[in-house]
Amino acid sequence: MSTNLYFLCFISEMASKNNKYAESGSKRKRKRIYCWRLPKQPLDQYHRQSKRILSANHIVYTSPNFQDTISKSNGQFHCHKPSIDNRNLISLSIKPSSSAMRRLSTSLLTWIASYRILTTCLLIGVLSPSAVLSVDPKFDPSTRMRLVLVPADAQVGSVIYRLRATDEEFDYPLTFEFVGDASSSTVKIESLPCTKYNSVCQANVVLQRRLEPGRYYDFQVSVKDTKGGMATQLCSITATNFTTPHDLIFPHKPGIIMLPEDAKRGTELDYVIARKNPLFQKPVYLELWGSPLFAIRQKIVSPETTEGTIFLLGPLDFEKQAMYHLTILANDAYAEPGQDSRNIAGMEIVVIIQDVQDQPPVFTMAPPVTKLPTGILPGDKILQVHAEDGDKGSPREVRYGLVSEGNPFTSFFDINDTSGEIFLMRPLEDIAAITHVGDPVLLTVIAEEVKVGRDEPPAMASTVQLAFFLPERTNSPPYFENDHYVSRVDENAPQGTALIFVDPYVPRVYDDDTGKNGVFSLTLLNNNGTFEISPNVAERSASFLIRVRDNILLDYEERQTVEFQILAQELGPATNLSATVNVTIYLNDVNDNPPVFSQPMYTVELPENITVGTKVVQVQADDADTGLGGRVRYTAILGYLNTSLNLDAETGLITVSTNKHGFDREVMPEYHLYVEARDNDGTGNRAQVPLVIKLLDVNDETPTFEKDVYEFILAPDLKSFTTSAFIHAVDKDATAPNNEVRYEIINGNYDNNFELDELTGELTVREKINFRSKKETTQRQRRQVPTPSPQDQNIFILTARAYDLGVPVRSSTTTIRIYPPESRTRAVTFVVPGLDPDKSKTEETLSTITGGKVIIHEIRPLKPDEPGAQNIASGNPDIKDRSVVTATVLYDSSSIVDISQIQQRLSQHNSSFAIMTGREMGTSETDTLYKAENKLLFWLLILLATLVALTILILLLCCICSWCPLYGATRSPNGWEGARPGPRTNRQILERSLPVGNSTMAASSLTKT
Repeated sequence: MSTNLYFLCFISEMASKNNKYAESGSKRKRKRIYCWRLPKQPLDQYHRQSKRILSANHIVYTSPNFQDTISKSNGQFHCHKPSIDNRNLISLSIKPSSSAMRRLSTSLLTWIASYRILTTCLLIGVLSPSAVLSVDPKFDPSTRMRLVLVPADAQVGSVIYRLRATDEEFDYPLTFEFVGDASSSTVKIESLPCTKYNSVCQANVVLQRRLEPGRYYDFQVSVKDTKGGMATQLCSITATNFTTPHDLIFPHKPGIIMLPEDAKRGTELDYVIARKNPLFQKPVYLELWGSPLFAIRQKIVSPETTEGTIFLLGPLDFEKQAMYHLTILANDAYAEPGQDSRNIAGMEIVVIIQDVQDQPPVFTMAPPVTKLPTGILPGDKILQVHAEDGDKGSPREVRYGLVSEGNPFTSFFDINDTSGEIFLMRPLEDIAAITHVGDPVLLTVIAEEVKVGRDEPPAMASTVQLAFFLPERTNSPPYFENDHYVSRVDENAPQGTALIFVDPYVPRVYDDDTGKNGVFSLTLLNNNGTFEISPNVAERSASFLIRVRDNILLDYEERQTVEFQILAQELGPATNLSATVNVTIYLNDVNDNPPVFSQPMYTVELPENITVGTKVVQVQADDADTGLGGRVRYTAILGYLNTSLNLDAETGLITVSTNKHGFDREVMPEYHLYVEARDNDGTGNRAQVPLVIKLLDVNDETPTFEKDVYEFILAPDLKSFTTSAFIHAVDKDATAPNNEVRYEIINGNYDNNFELDELTGELTVREKINFRSKKETTQRQRRQVPTPSPQDQNIFILTARAYDLGVPVRSSTTTIRIYPPESRTRAVTFVVPGLDPDKSKTEETLSTITGGKVIIHEIRPLKPDEPGAQNIASGNPDIKDRSVVTATVLYDSSSIVDISQIQQRLSQHNSSFAIMTGREMGTSETDTLYKAENKLLFWLLILLATLVALTILILLLCCICSWCPLYGATRSPNGWEGARPGPRTNRQILERSLPVGNSTMAASSLTKT
């Protein structure tokens, strides 16, 4: 029974110039209707009340044809496009306003006067719900796809937006679909389940093709209710060059979930955390799709995140489904503003079911009906059954048996408990004596799991019933179209591959009997499970098809043919007639085997000085395939210095390709490479084998001295040196004896005054030096060589050789200069700027400044607590680091200090350093830069050099002038010791040396620019 609805409506027609709804220059007037829902009261009451306000002529009662579209809003009702008696009395739709209703409730007459109503009528009607027009569904304003930004990395098949729509009349379900042709659309619409119990209906917008960044995709979507009402909206999406921040959307997301199949309902699998969109106030709402066996429980853990727990709803079965792909959709999830405006995000979850022992064995081979052959005897095999554990994850072994309970035929048969073979134990006549003609012999076979562990679940078992028909001697056996069959198939053919029998072979079998005697079964014998035949049962005639079931035995390298038989056996009562036919399958060789090298690794030893064309090794690889697939070529050598080797593609011979091969024992003792071989004439399967080249050390390096000239000074006792005298040479060969160095003196040791240690290279004095014998030796040498200079007469010049113990022996030489103790030498300590100065450059610079030859003995940093260190630092505070150089300065009889050379060295390249430190030089080969700090420092150095030169000159004059107090000392004829008075010759004066003294010279300069 329908319920009437009561409304109080006012219709007004306004012609005021100030009316904003009036059309300019038009005689048509704006009509408005205002409706108010009334309680269920008699109409006369409202009729009487209305007469107090308006005249009776203004009262109009609605007819049954009154059609209105009414939507409810806070107790107010407003009409859209109403019509009364099919006459368009009111043409415009009116939206209600609370102000108008307040005016109506206050004073209807005042309201009419204020709007200058020309014509007003009062409608008091009864509206039946069946007479009200349907209201169109509406899209949710928050899900309008006017312009949706989608990152270009959105996956095909993912949900990129969620549409929502409502219907005020709840004409659900609502259907979402494209407007126009949607076959070429980039997205598709999937409506979600919706009933009248839902407040809104929803649909997913799913991406079908990859989006191009910067491109706009426009389409139109409609929503329809069950009464035909429809609403449409224009949609547009565009792709951005943004990468979806999955870790930001889902701060925690499960990966692969492992779940045993016996898990209880309500078991929690894992949880996911989703972050909400910062532009929305409402939290994230999570949905789980993919299987009704799983659900998600969510809670808000923070203002920004929602946590969803995935739990189990129903029972699992590993044997039915071992893996579930679930999808979690997060509504109003996080999206990067300006780059992503999707209102939904998704992620995939994989649930893998773990097998549990809960399934009994399953018979995979158990012919339900078997026709016993006529000539079968006790002990003959009838058939074989096979069962496997139904738990595929961790299957158990199976044992077979016959169920004897309530079965009188069990004693006539026997079964092998491991193989499942059934044998006949008694003659067929004994069985026929207890059966009726045509009745089958039923036998129940049980397959039981083997429990091997104490903690394992109980063993399970299953049974199958077999029917044996005794043979009939009156009918004819089946027969095949051909007496044998031949076919070909590729090795390793996949499961389900059908065998093709070409002419003249026709795969067909016949039985000329009718009725039950014409029914026969087809099985394969000696097949080992490789093939299967269909159909299994046929009547009168049938074409059979043989397919690959297990390709393990289809290996051409092990066998070229596979042979089995097809058995056609009648199934009629009291008959065992059958026919067999041989089938030969030839296997086609397929290139499925890679080359195999004859050795797992090739190791060779070669000398490091091998030359071009030298044989390294010859590799050998074979391929089990035939034809082109078995033709092996050696294609490449991989590894360091592989270009130094040449590989013969046909023979596998590896030789040295160049003399500059780079194999050096001193660099690397072993070189590891790989040799590659490929079949199919170099384009097929590939294989690699390691090649290890061990280099034998060859004596190809010469011992090299650290210095070209070694200089030492004899101590005053003439029995030793002022410092330890060592010479050292390095041999870069890798192994002994090639790198073992020995030392010897080969020239200059005429009086055998010196001895050179063969192993350490230490030079020592055999006995006290006698310079008289030195002079005599020098005089003998004058006849053979030019006269040495006076300063070299007391200098011993030795030639030392360093040689190795290899074959052939390699050697190099160096010069050793030995100075007398009272030679023109000075022990000077220099202070130079910087740390770790270059020794050779420092010697050159100091030699230029002093006018003598400088031999540096030690270089060390200047310590702040050393005497005079603070004074030196205060003289030039800009220089932070200084070094102390201990050296010996050797002067000859005519030392010269070239001021211009000092000036040039200090001012060259405008550098602040005259001495480069080792840290500054590094490994670069740039020229040393010199720069004068300032003119004052420059002239101070010039003055210092001048003073040194004058001092040396004065000392020399004192030695040769009679008026000098030092002139009284004379040389002893046996040396410097035991001087006695007597006249001195000029030669003796010249040979007299200055006493060794100590002085300290500080040379400072600016830091290098």
